[in-house]
Amino acid sequence: MARRRAKSASENRFTESRYRSGEPPSTARSATLPDRPPRSEGRLAGLETRPKQWLIRGAGRIEQARAVPWILPLRDPRAIVWFDRLIPVVLVAAALALYLPRLAIPSWYTFDETVHAFTAGEYVEGNADAYRWDAPCSVGGGTREACVASDPDADVNSASEGVRWRGVRVGRYEWTHPPLGMQLIAGGILLFGDDAFGWRIAGTVFGAIGIVLAYRIALALTRRRSIALLTSGLLLLDGLYFVQSRRAVLDIFGTVFMMAALLSFAYYLRSPPDRARWPLVSTGAFLGLGIAVKWNAAFASVLIGGVVLYRLVRLWPAGRGRGADPAARTGLRQHLVWVPIALMLIPLAEYVIVHIPFFLEGYGLSDFVDLQRARFSAREAGLAPPVLNPDGTWQNRSSSRWWEWPLALSPVYHGRFVEGDTVAVSYANGNPLLYWGFLPAMLWVSRRWWRARNPALLVLLIGFFGQWLPWALLSHTSFAYHFLPAVPFGCVAVAVAVVELCRGNTGWRRTLAIEYVVLVALAFAFFYPIHAYVPLGEHWLEIRLLLPSWKR
Repeated sequence: MARRRAKSASENRFTESRYRSGEPPSTARSATLPDRPPRSEGRLAGLETRPKQWLIRGAGRIEQARAVPWILPLRDPRAIVWFDRLIPVVLVAAALALYLPRLAIPSWYTFDETVHAFTAGEYVEGNADAYRWDAPCSVGGGTREACVASDPDADVNSASEGVRWRGVRVGRYEWTHPPLGMQLIAGGILLFGDDAFGWRIAGTVFGAIGIVLAYRIALALTRRRSIALLTSGLLLLDGLYFVQSRRAVLDIFGTVFMMAALLSFAYYLRSPPDRARWPLVSTGAFLGLGIAVKWNAAFASVLIGGVVLYRLVRLWPAGRGRGADPAARTGLRQHLVWVPIALMLIPLAEYVIVHIPFFLEGYGLSDFVDLQRARFSAREAGLAPPVLNPDGTWQNRSSSRWWEWPLALSPVYHGRFVEGDTVAVSYANGNPLLYWGFLPAMLWVSRRWWRARNPALLVLLIGFFGQWLPWALLSHTSFAYHFLPAVPFGCVAVAVAVVELCRGNTGWRRTLAIEYVVLVALAFAFFYPIHAYVPLGEHWLEIRLLLPSWKR
């Protein structure tokens, strides 16, 4: 009797572990589970990955389940499913509770809202000139007087007294980026009105969705809820992500679409080749949406396409011939059909679809081609990095260089206003204690996963380095928010390192890991006032501008 109970308990624990990894209980009961995975596999994702084997068979088919619960075992698999469904709801609620307060402060345009939110409002009004690159009010267009004469609503200072700190400002039509981001902002304006809350609510909702996607990405890469929850928590504590989620600017939309694309790409790598069609299609669809927000989504798109093509090349000899494996043959056939559809036709179709309002305003195909040429020329032109003038003021004060971003050296200054004896400011800057851990954590995790031949490393490297380092090759003006798409993957690496330090350690390593997370949370709370326009005295503002580069 005791032997039977012990056997039943062992089967239940294994069933729960396999069920969490996505396999049905019926499959789990028929398999065997090692008590502990070999150390050579690494303790991060539980993937047994012989070199190049996953490219042919898919990482999901050569995966070993592990019973390493971070909470008390849940005997009923239905309870596990219920718990997994509850976590995204809690994360969205937590993100909205953090992002929504003071969302409409200030009530006027700040920083790039002068172009992004203003253009979205013009879309709603049906202004055909908002799509043109050569109109008097277009970005890089004519003088202020010519702009206001053609569109009196462009004089945003007349309706926004608080923008005095920048002098008289004129809203400009944004054409240098594709229109999807502005269209999403316009959706908020249609629902809530052409005011500060209406401009910003779409970005806030996307920011909350991104917190859930960070959880799903970490869970897909590591199969550990503890790492996934810590990843989403760290992203919530990032000042750059916080500010970009609360302003009517484009980067949060592109970041969320790229997170979804790389999550789909992770599922694609785990899928056997004969079942990779839908992960491949969803990857291409989200890549297309990211490019339809900003062209810099093409960085990761090229790398993902290279991995997919390499897998296709590896499948070619395995899927041909009389003795070929049926799954490899089917996978090769599906790849030959769906790779061009998913990675070329779908993104191209999405890019054209988001320009339908452009065509409905009466513009033709030749105008569309001219618009793309003008965008490319605008990307090539660029501007100079920040330069100190003789009078102590800065040119391009918020621009920065790529190597400064993971060091949190150059925040993006959104603006300030005065209330009595206090000053309210907003800087979009990363949490310095979090960012300073990105590169060490990435190098440590990369080494561990490389030794384990873990295909999750590809997703992590493309997500972080593939969306950051290409900026080193460009002369285009860059800002700290261009680092935003890489931030969630830096959070994954930090979360993996923290959990690994805590796991099985009771001494100083565990204490160090816990104290680090606490310090990251305290740093976010300390810098919160200069992220959220909270009025401060000059003294309290000064002590939060820690580095000289933050004060320029």
